[in-house]
Order: sequence, then C-alpha cells, then structure tokens
Amino acid sequence: MIKFSILASGSSGNAAVICSDEAVVLIDCGVSAKYLSESLAAINIKPQDISAAVITHAHGDHISASGLSFLMKHNVKILSCGEVFEDAFIKHGVKLDDCRLIAFVRNFKVYDIEVNPFYVHHRDQRVSKTLGFTFVSQSCGKQYKIGYVTDTGKICKNIVSHLADSNILAIESNYDTAMLEESLRPYENKQWILSDNGHLSNAAAAQAIIDVKNASKAKDSLKYVFLAHISQSHNSKRLALSTVENALAKNKITDINLFTALRHSKSKTIIIQ
Repeated sequence: MIKFSILASGSSGNAAVICSDEAVVLIDCGVSAKYLSESLAAINIKPQDISAAVITHAHGDHISASGLSFLMKHNVKILSCGEVFEDAFIKHGVKLDDCRLIAFVRNFKVYDIEVNPFYVHHRDQRVSKTLGFTFVSQSCGKQYKIGYVTDTGKICKNIVSHLADSNILAIESNYDTAMLEESLRPYENKQWILSDNGHLSNAAAAQAIIDVKNASKAKDSLKYVFLAHISQSHNSKRLALSTVENALAKNKITDINLFTALRHSKSKTIIIQ
C-alpha cells in the first residue's frame, strides 16, 4: 500500500506525507505545528508514526520555526543535504542544534521507501540549493514511485529522467505569465520568478508533464498528477488546470488524473493498493 497526501501547498506553507507498508515520510514542514498535527490526524497518522522528514530547501514556507518545533518535540529525524542545512542554520540557528539532523550525499532508504534526491533550479540570496525527490516502494510484488518537485525555475533533462515512470507526480505550476507580468510585484522580483532559478509557469509545468510522460515506460506512469505551489496573486486553480489540460489534450495524453494542490487544506489523498 502507498498513500500520498499533500497537506498544504503554496507560499504560505508546504508539507506532504507518504505512507508505505513500513514507513511514514513527511516532506517539508513549512506550516505550523498545530496544522501539521491536525492534518495528519485527519488521515489517521500520529506524530509518533513519522519515520523521517525530508526537506527540499530552506525557504520559510518549506521549513518553518513552528514546523521544526513539531519535529523536535516528537524526535523526528530530519534529512536533507548539507547545503540545505547550512542555509537553514542562517535563519533558525540554535533551534536546529536540538533537532535530529542527518545529512545525506546520495540515495537512502527509510525502511521500505527508497528516497532519491536530486538538485533542481531554485535559488536566491537565502537559498543556495533546492532538492526534488522520488520515493520508490514495493508492495504486493509491485513497485510504486512518487515524484516531487515543488520549487524550480525550469525542468531540465536530468529532472525529467528522475521523474520518469512516477505513478504519482507533484509538480509546481506557480504562475500564469501574463498575470505575473501585469501584477504590481517589484520588477526585480518578477524577473527572479521568471528566471531559470525562480518558479515554474503553468505552460512550463504542462510541458514538463508531457516530457515526463513521453520519457516513461511504466504502464501506470503519471496516473495521478498534482499541480502544486499555485500562486494566490498571479494564478488560479482553474487557470492552472485549463492550461495543463489543453496542452495534454493537444499531445493526445488522456490517461492522467489531474488535481490542484490546495493552499490551506489537505488535497485529495491517493491510495494505491
């Protein structure tokens, strides 16, 4: 059994959870401790059930002080690369000294879940490295794979190769280009969002999904796709969905169940048995 749920997705906070036969892995902790407890309880997960938390990068909407307090209180080990921890220390300092931090340099396992980290294209003055992940587990003789990339300015061939054959994919669909360009955001901030180190547009997310689908050989590849990190000010769930749906239709891709990840509440939970 594999269970996947995005607990929150957006600039106000990000967290997701994967459950297998043997493990529970939390992805990011950018929300409050109260929200984490309540949203996990809604899918029958107790804090003590969490095997590990993996962190994509050090922006506050992916690793918050309150989220860290939750992990520290429940003695959850926190895994990421050394650069992400170095970035996080600049903001959180002493609080991280009391957490169970484990830096990895390559693929690793959390019980029956193989975790494969890879670098993506998202950095600024506060963040030097950002990670995407795939999570692979076997159940009842079948292999299941989840791909997770929520902050990246572009999707390159290396990222596509990592995400290929994912049964479930969470991918950023942050902004509509016209809405962003017409917004009142400062020019420098717009330029960063639009850059290869910023965020992914709806059109770029659509092309990425097409590229991953074409690179996949598994029968049930991209059965479920979540559009994540949708901007509140220069995008909408409707626009993100319609942009991606139209692009998929033009490429005759009709077997993907497409969802939008929600900002302030849990998205649809996917259970594969």
